[in-house]
Amino acid sequence: MIYRYKMPVNKESIKVYLILAACAVVGIGSFFLLPTIGAVIVLAICGFIAYQILKAMAKALSARVTTYTDGFSVRMADGTKMEFEWDLISYAGFVVEGIQKGYLFVYEESVDRFIQLPPAFENLQELREEIEEHHPVEDCIMKPSETIKERIKSIFVPESTENEASAKAASEASGVDSAADVESEASGVDGTGEAEETINIEEKAESGATDDTEAADSTKLDNAD
Repeated sequence: MIYRYKMPVNKESIKVYLILAACAVVGIGSFFLLPTIGAVIVLAICGFIAYQILKAMAKALSARVTTYTDGFSVRMADGTKMEFEWDLISYAGFVVEGIQKGYLFVYEESVDRFIQLPPAFENLQELREEIEEHHPVEDCIMKPSETIKERIKSIFVPESTENEASAKAASEASGVDSAADVESEASGVDGTGEAEETINIEEKAESGATDDTEAADSTKLDNAD
Protein backbone atom coordinates (compact mmCIF):
# COMPACT_ATOMS: atom_id res chain seq x y z
CA MET A 1 0.00 0.00 0.00
CA ILE A 2 1.15 3.57 -0.64
CA TYR A 3 0.92 6.32 1.98
CA ARG A 4 1.56 9.77 0.55
CA TYR A 5 2.57 13.01 2.15
CA LYS A 6 0.00 15.79 1.99
CA MET A 7 0.40 19.46 2.75
CA PRO A 8 -0.80 20.12 6.30
CA VAL A 9 -3.12 23.00 7.02
CA ASN A 10 -1.30 25.11 9.58
CA LYS A 11 0.21 28.55 10.01
CA GLU A 12 3.27 27.72 7.94
CA SER A 13 1.33 26.35 4.99
CA ILE A 14 -1.07 29.31 5.11
CA LYS A 15 1.94 31.64 4.87
CA VAL A 16 3.12 29.76 1.79
CA TYR A 17 -0.26 30.09 0.11
CA LEU A 18 -0.39 33.79 0.97
CA ILE A 19 3.05 34.34 -0.57
CA LEU A 20 1.93 32.61 -3.75
CA ALA A 21 -1.21 34.74 -3.87
CA ALA A 22 0.85 37.89 -3.27
CA CYS A 23 3.19 36.98 -6.12
CA ALA A 24 0.22 36.67 -8.46
CA VAL A 25 -1.37 39.94 -7.32
CA VAL A 26 1.85 41.95 -7.43
CA GLY A 27 2.91 40.49 -10.77
CA ILE A 28 -0.39 41.26 -12.49
CA GLY A 29 -1.01 44.53 -10.66
CA SER A 30 2.35 45.91 -11.68
CA PHE A 31 1.06 46.29 -15.26
CA PHE A 32 -1.48 48.84 -14.00
CA LEU A 33 0.99 50.81 -11.92
CA LEU A 34 4.33 50.61 -13.71
CA PRO A 35 5.64 51.10 -17.22
CA THR A 36 5.63 47.97 -19.34
CA ILE A 37 9.34 47.24 -18.88
CA GLY A 38 9.14 47.66 -15.11
CA ALA A 39 6.00 45.53 -14.93
CA VAL A 40 7.68 42.76 -16.91
CA ILE A 41 10.64 42.80 -14.52
CA VAL A 42 8.37 42.67 -11.46
CA LEU A 43 6.35 39.86 -13.02
CA ALA A 44 9.53 37.90 -13.76
CA ILE A 45 10.72 38.25 -10.14
CA CYS A 46 7.33 37.22 -8.76
CA GLY A 47 7.21 34.31 -11.19
CA PHE A 48 10.65 33.12 -10.10
CA ILE A 49 9.69 33.25 -6.41
CA ALA A 50 6.45 31.37 -7.06
CA TYR A 51 8.30 28.78 -9.14
CA GLN A 52 10.79 28.07 -6.33
CA ILE A 53 7.97 27.69 -3.80
CA LEU A 54 5.98 25.38 -6.03
CA LYS A 55 9.12 23.35 -6.76
CA ALA A 56 9.74 22.85 -3.03
CA MET A 57 6.10 21.90 -2.50
CA ALA A 58 6.29 19.36 -5.33
CA LYS A 59 9.34 17.74 -3.73
CA ALA A 60 7.59 17.54 -0.37
CA LEU A 61 4.49 16.02 -1.93
CA SER A 62 6.62 13.37 -3.65
CA ALA A 63 7.46 11.83 -0.26
CA ARG A 64 5.66 8.55 0.37
CA VAL A 65 5.78 5.23 2.18
CA THR A 66 5.27 2.00 0.24
CA THR A 67 4.63 -1.25 2.09
CA TYR A 68 5.14 -4.73 0.67
CA THR A 69 5.47 -8.33 1.84
CA ASP A 70 8.94 -8.16 3.40
CA GLY A 71 8.93 -4.59 4.66
CA PHE A 72 8.44 -1.04 3.50
CA SER A 73 10.32 1.75 1.76
CA VAL A 74 10.31 5.47 2.41
CA ARG A 75 10.93 7.97 -0.36
CA MET A 76 12.17 11.23 1.12
CA ALA A 77 11.41 14.71 -0.20
CA ASP A 78 14.98 15.02 -1.50
CA GLY A 79 14.60 11.84 -3.57
CA THR A 80 16.59 9.48 -1.33
CA LYS A 81 15.09 6.13 -0.47
CA MET A 82 15.26 4.05 2.72
CA GLU A 83 14.36 0.36 2.97
CA PHE A 84 13.10 -1.32 6.15
CA GLU A 85 12.45 -5.01 6.69
CA TRP A 86 9.74 -6.18 9.06
CA ASP A 87 12.03 -8.76 10.68
CA LEU A 88 14.74 -6.18 11.44
CA ILE A 89 12.55 -3.67 13.26
CA SER A 90 13.84 -3.24 16.81
CA TYR A 91 11.47 -0.59 18.07
CA ALA A 92 8.38 1.20 16.79
CA GLY A 93 6.33 3.87 18.44
CA PHE A 94 3.63 6.47 18.08
CA VAL A 95 3.97 9.76 19.95
CA VAL A 96 0.74 10.49 21.83
CA GLU A 97 2.16 13.31 23.95
CA GLY A 98 5.17 15.58 23.38
CA ILE A 99 6.67 18.09 20.98
CA GLN A 100 6.40 15.54 18.15
CA LYS A 101 2.85 14.49 18.92
CA GLY A 102 1.27 12.40 16.17
CA TYR A 103 4.59 11.13 14.75
CA LEU A 104 5.06 7.47 13.89
CA PHE A 105 8.61 6.12 14.00
CA VAL A 106 10.51 2.89 13.36
CA TYR A 107 14.04 1.99 14.45
CA GLU A 108 16.42 -0.73 13.21
CA GLU A 109 19.17 -1.40 15.73
CA SER A 110 21.19 -3.67 13.41
CA VAL A 111 21.97 -0.75 11.09
CA ASP A 112 21.33 1.99 13.66
CA ARG A 113 18.81 4.04 11.72
CA PHE A 114 15.28 5.25 12.19
CA ILE A 115 12.54 7.00 10.30
CA GLN A 116 9.99 9.38 11.75
CA LEU A 117 6.81 10.17 9.85
CA PRO A 118 4.83 13.33 10.64
CA PRO A 119 1.03 13.39 10.91
CA ALA A 120 0.92 14.97 7.44
CA PHE A 121 1.19 11.48 5.91
CA GLU A 122 -2.25 10.30 4.89
CA ASN A 123 -3.77 7.26 6.61
CA LEU A 124 -0.97 7.16 9.16
CA GLN A 125 -3.15 5.11 11.49
CA GLU A 126 -3.53 2.45 8.82
CA LEU A 127 0.23 2.36 8.39
CA ARG A 128 0.57 1.87 12.13
CA GLU A 129 -1.83 -1.07 12.00
CA GLU A 130 0.14 -2.58 9.14
CA ILE A 131 3.37 -2.27 11.12
CA GLU A 132 1.69 -3.83 14.17
CA GLU A 133 1.03 -6.96 12.13
CA HIS A 134 4.80 -7.55 12.23
CA HIS A 135 6.03 -5.63 15.29
CA PRO A 136 4.30 -3.98 18.28
CA VAL A 137 3.96 -0.20 18.18
CA GLU A 138 4.30 1.54 21.54
CA ASP A 139 2.24 4.57 22.52
CA CYS A 140 4.91 6.98 23.72
CA ILE A 141 4.26 9.70 26.25
CA MET A 142 7.30 11.92 25.90
CA LYS A 143 8.77 14.44 28.28
CA PRO A 144 7.97 18.06 27.33
CA SER A 145 11.22 18.58 25.39
CA GLU A 146 12.08 14.96 24.56
CA THR A 147 12.55 14.03 20.90
CA ILE A 148 12.12 10.67 19.19
CA LYS A 149 15.87 10.36 18.74
CA GLU A 150 16.44 10.95 22.44
CA ARG A 151 13.83 8.34 23.35
CA ILE A 152 15.47 5.72 21.11
CA LYS A 153 18.89 6.63 22.47
CA SER A 154 17.73 6.26 26.07
CA ILE A 155 16.51 2.73 25.33
CA PHE A 156 19.26 1.33 23.13
CA VAL A 157 22.32 3.22 24.36
CA PRO A 158 23.16 2.39 28.00
CA GLU A 159 24.20 5.38 30.11
CA SER A 160 27.59 3.85 30.93
CA THR A 161 28.34 3.27 27.26
CA GLU A 162 27.23 6.78 26.43
CA ASN A 163 29.46 8.23 29.14
CA GLU A 164 32.42 6.18 27.93
CA ALA A 165 31.82 7.33 24.37
CA SER A 166 31.56 10.95 25.52
CA ALA A 167 34.75 10.64 27.56
CA LYS A 168 36.57 9.05 24.64
CA ALA A 169 35.37 11.76 22.27
CA ALA A 170 36.43 14.45 24.74
CA SER A 171 39.83 12.80 25.16
CA GLU A 172 40.35 12.59 21.41
CA ALA A 173 39.26 16.18 21.01
CA SER A 174 41.68 17.21 23.76
CA GLY A 175 44.48 15.31 22.04
CA VAL A 176 43.72 17.02 18.76
CA ASP A 177 43.64 20.42 20.47
CA SER A 178 46.95 19.71 22.21
CA ALA A 179 48.56 18.68 18.93
CA ALA A 180 47.15 21.76 17.28
CA ASP A 181 48.52 23.95 20.12
CA VAL A 182 51.98 22.40 19.79
CA GLU A 183 51.96 22.90 16.05
CA SER A 184 50.67 26.43 16.47
CA GLU A 185 53.42 27.28 18.94
CA ALA A 186 56.04 25.81 16.63
CA SER A 187 54.88 27.50 13.45
CA GLY A 188 52.94 30.51 14.68
CA VAL A 189 50.54 30.16 11.75
CA ASP A 190 47.46 31.27 13.64
CA GLY A 191 49.19 34.13 15.42
CA THR A 192 49.28 32.47 18.83
CA GLY A 193 52.84 31.27 18.38
CA GLU A 194 53.86 34.72 17.19
CA ALA A 195 52.27 36.31 20.26
CA GLU A 196 54.02 33.87 22.59
CA GLU A 197 57.26 34.33 20.71
CA THR A 198 56.89 38.11 21.02
CA ILE A 199 56.30 37.77 24.74
CA ASN A 200 59.39 35.58 25.07
CA ILE A 201 61.44 38.06 23.06
CA GLU A 202 60.20 40.91 25.21
CA GLU A 203 60.98 38.92 28.34
CA LYS A 204 64.43 38.16 26.99
CA ALA A 205 64.87 41.81 26.07
CA GLU A 206 63.78 42.89 29.53
CA SER A 207 66.01 40.23 31.06
CA GLY A 208 68.88 41.38 28.87
CA ALA A 209 68.25 44.98 29.82
CA THR A 210 68.21 44.00 33.47
CA ASP A 211 71.45 42.10 33.06
CA ASP A 212 73.00 45.04 31.27
CA THR A 213 71.79 47.37 34.03
CA GLU A 214 73.18 45.07 36.69
CA ALA A 215 76.44 44.84 34.78
CA ALA A 216 76.57 48.60 34.48
CA ASP A 217 75.84 49.03 38.17
CA SER A 218 78.52 46.48 38.96
CA THR A 219 81.01 48.38 36.81
CA LYS A 220 80.14 51.63 38.56
CA LEU A 221 80.70 49.99 41.93
CA ASP A 222 84.05 48.59 40.79
CA ASN A 223 85.08 52.00 39.54
CA ALA A 224 83.94 53.55 42.75
CA ASP A 225 86.04 51.10 44.68
